[in-house]
Amino acid sequence: MEEEKMDRMIQGLRRIVLALAGVILLVLPVMAADTVGVSVIAPLSGTYAAVGEEDIRGTKLAIDEKGKLLGKAIEMVAIDDGNQPAVGARKVREAIESKGVKFFQGAVSSSVGLAIGQVASEKQAIYITSVGADEITGKNCNRYTFRWSVPTYGAVQETLVPLIKKFPEAKRWYTITPDYVFGHSLLNNAKDVFKKYGLEHVGNDMHPMGATEFSSFYTKALASKADFVVFFNFGKDTINALKQADNFGLKKKAKLLVPWSSGTMDLIEIGPDIAEGIYFGSQFWHDVDVPLTQALNKAYMARYKDPINYPAAACYIMTKMIIMAIEKAKTFDPPAVAKVLETMEWDGLTGKEFMQAFDHQTDKKYYLLLAKGKKDIKGPGDLATIISSGKSFKPQSESECKMQ
Repeated sequence: MEEEKMDRMIQGLRRIVLALAGVILLVLPVMAADTVGVSVIAPLSGTYAAVGEEDIRGTKLAIDEKGKLLGKAIEMVAIDDGNQPAVGARKVREAIESKGVKFFQGAVSSSVGLAIGQVASEKQAIYITSVGADEITGKNCNRYTFRWSVPTYGAVQETLVPLIKKFPEAKRWYTITPDYVFGHSLLNNAKDVFKKYGLEHVGNDMHPMGATEFSSFYTKALASKADFVVFFNFGKDTINALKQADNFGLKKKAKLLVPWSSGTMDLIEIGPDIAEGIYFGSQFWHDVDVPLTQALNKAYMARYKDPINYPAAACYIMTKMIIMAIEKAKTFDPPAVAKVLETMEWDGLTGKEFMQAFDHQTDKKYYLLLAKGKKDIKGPGDLATIISSGKSFKPQSESECKMQ
């Protein structure tokens, strides 16, 4: 009985605390009149926590670089989405309603990005993301959501297709896929490529986010006599998967490809002994001969002593896009800023970049990299060679986007 009383007391206290928290939330101060908030949405715990930290760094670099915007100080508003769609959507809604934030960028998970896009549309708040699922600028497109990164369709086209042409004898392909929207999107696009080029998809394994055991996959991949093993996972999942693949000697039996990577972030943590000879796709590469990329890498190196990676670079450019659009619109009014973004062109991180008005997808390059071994590395950041780069986007006639 005493335990039951104690439990009721604890539950009662929890209800009181939650009620008080709700009151506190309702009276959160709105953004000061001389300040404009730009929010970065990032997972700051869990599997993608390291990526989230880089998102914060990239956002801060862009804000520090600008200083003031239309006479107002820029305040970075960090939102920890917990890598959960419901959490991300709720916190974005709260930031809009309670703090008056109107400009958002970020998210690592496609499911989180899709959920936030719905809130942005409903609340008429600007949202720019770099998540991969095709739906962002496809069937789930809307007037207030924009994407900087190439979607999974383009990533698959710019990695698998060049390798298919480079290795015409590689007929058997095995895939390892994370069991969520991003992974499924990559896999479905890859299946279309396999079918088009008459390749045999000899197997696929699904795994949850945060998986730590991949050995059974490699046993099956080796038994299948695959010519290529493709890793559709991201971040820590990719790093763990490749390290275990090395223990299995998978690289000695098949070529390995990661179509969507974090660039230098992955390569540094994996290390050249393991990464050597593996192909990686990336939205961004720090040492390409592009003025903005060179300047950004220099600034990042000065502050953090490492070459800049894709997550930090993505949040930097997305914040910069918001700033440029506000300046061009000469207002903080989201509908006016959205109209500017729809037709905006800029000198980006991959060269000239521009927004496609019909689906709010940025037209930009995607890179295919080949990781170097220790003996070939000449200095910091010299971790891979660019094998190819290009652009692959569905034309408007094939797009599922019906902009409302």
